[in-house]
Amino acid sequence: MKPSVFLAGMNVEGNDVREFPETIVEILKPTPIQWLRVHQLRNRFLDEKGPNGLTYLDGIEYLCKNGYNIVTPIEVGSTTNVGVVTLDKLDQFVEESYHESFKACKKVSEVVNRHGRELIFGIENEIDPKAWILQSLPGVQWRSQFEVWVEQALNPKLKYQRLNNILKGARDAYPEAETMANIVAEDMRVFFNGFERELAKHKELLKECTVSIDENIDEQIDWKTELKYLRDNLDVDYVGLDNYANWILKYPVYGQETGSKIKEAANLTGKKIFNAEFGYTTYRTFIEKILFTILRRPSAGQMQLQFFLNTLKSIEGFQSIGTFPWVLISHPQRPATPEQESYFGLIKMDSKGQLKKEPAFDYYNKWLGEKIGKSPST
Repeated sequence: MKPSVFLAGMNVEGNDVREFPETIVEILKPTPIQWLRVHQLRNRFLDEKGPNGLTYLDGIEYLCKNGYNIVTPIEVGSTTNVGVVTLDKLDQFVEESYHESFKACKKVSEVVNRHGRELIFGIENEIDPKAWILQSLPGVQWRSQFEVWVEQALNPKLKYQRLNNILKGARDAYPEAETMANIVAEDMRVFFNGFERELAKHKELLKECTVSIDENIDEQIDWKTELKYLRDNLDVDYVGLDNYANWILKYPVYGQETGSKIKEAANLTGKKIFNAEFGYTTYRTFIEKILFTILRRPSAGQMQLQFFLNTLKSIEGFQSIGTFPWVLISHPQRPATPEQESYFGLIKMDSKGQLKKEPAFDYYNKWLGEKIGKSPST
């Protein structure tokens, strides 16, 4: 990929790619979007057929056939992908990451190359400790066994051993592969209270895992610490930043700080930086709905739009080489933990398959068209 090329992108969920690739292409056809980041992709189940008879590889093939380039994280540690990893099997899990990465990258690269499209492999996902710990907390369990993911989060040697196994698997399978890793780039101002509050609920369990909140909280909050680990221990081509500035509090609407983080990340790592994920949830609790109405706050859709205005304006003076909002389609009728996760979509799909477009969708595509010199179709 030429350095001057801007990655005009969007995140799409792996299950959506398998279940209705035609709908994704139909939505995106009038837009300037050229890159799709398929996340989460269950890379250990690429040949598994969905209810419609399509596999994940079939879905990716359809996207490529219709002209889209692909970014996809490999070996993401969700239960649906890697199963339940127990502490006694952790070393084995770290070692087998190479073989699982190799097999998946081989299959994906064959599909993408068949259609002459470009490909970037993501080496794991959200590798900073705060994300690993939060996503494995009881009640969330995005990564299923708490002790396992805390051990990896707080043991850089073990974590980067696994990440380098995944990286080697990708490069052995496809030597021309370009690679990236992404970091949740949130700082103490916007994340500390929510993070500390969640950890405090599990003090006893943390104590059993020999994790001290007081000793670890500062390091876990500082995303720049992880960037230094990444720089010194993982030789990827690109670094992606994830920005979810106020998904907990929702107001005031942030996003203005995104651009300066690109500069920080580039200076710290010496690598090309792009915005791999950023978004704003339109989920509101019953109390939030009442409170925001009393305070005369804008609608959830308008606040999401404001976040995109803030974010995209902030990165214009910095050297981001691409943007990938989270996420194209979300499904509010599907339960998620936390519930905010079901409301990030710029397109909402109801249980009957009806689509509702949020104002941020059109704004993003207009901004993107101006950025790359290709206007959205009307």
